[in-house]
Amino acid sequence: MKRLIAAVAMSIALFSNAHAANPEYGGECTLGLSEGRHAVTDCSVLWLGPNEKIYCFATQGAKDKFLEAPKENLSRAQAAWDDPSNLKRLLKRE
Repeated sequence: MKRLIAAVAMSIALFSNAHAANPEYGGECTLGLSEGRHAVTDCSVLWLGPNEKIYCFATQGAKDKFLEAPKENLSRAQAAWDDPSNLKRLLKRE
């Protein structure tokens, strides 16, 4: 029982800290960016990615699709965030 309580407490702390921090891409849907679209989210669907950065998604389905290839999708999202023409060049090379 103590382990369960500790696990729940850790989850709550992680979730609380995630909402307190600034998400990547200004809270836009990370999958949307990886596909060249801008979609503002309320950050209710989160993923704690590399380097403990927070990424938001418009829906759980978007997050699930993103996590099928997180490294590639994150690379595309970053390219689109930096400059939309970067994403077009990256997609041509793929």
